[in-house]
Amino acid sequence: MISSHLVGLKSSTSASMKNLYTLWMIPPPEIKKVLEDVIRELGDKYKGPYFEPHMTLLGNIPCSKEDAVEKTKILCKDIKPFEISLGEISFSTTYFQSVFVRIKCSASLMESNLKAKEVFKLENDLFMPHMSLIYGDHQMKLRENIASEVKLPANLSFKVKKLVVTPCTNDPKDWIHLAEINLAFGS
Repeated sequence: MISSHLVGLKSSTSASMKNLYTLWMIPPPEIKKVLEDVIRELGDKYKGPYFEPHMTLLGNIPCSKEDAVEKTKILCKDIKPFEISLGEISFSTTYFQSVFVRIKCSASLMESNLKAKEVFKLENDLFMPHMSLIYGDHQMKLRENIASEVKLPANLSFKVKKLVVTPCTNDPKDWIHLAEINLAFGS
């Protein structure tokens, strides 16, 4: 039998052992291949790491792996598959958004982000949908030049049918799929 003070200690220990997780949307194989080729080419040319093409729906989720998966299952029951369209190539000041392709905003995408924040009880902070093409601490002029040289096929879009739970770390080598969960009516 566990005494009540140990139960309290166990839950506070569990709380301190929380990790960070991320929810991704992954393109289907034919679009994933196009983006992988760009990511690999840019990474080789400008010394950036290789990473899987993805769009982060929600990141920096503090919880246990089990909670991340279970809450994502709950979230997925409330989101129907929807279309994502890739937009213009751009760049920013951060390492993980050195150069990226913007995702065109849609009500379905923005509502999915809000629902995810609600399920995981996270603040409604800035959400800028994108898929990174290279990571790095490149000079701004170089980022601008890289962005101008990237050419993707016109009108790339895909249907999101599932969410992927991954660890949220600084090393793309650690970004494994912990769970892939279909959206409502998704297949």
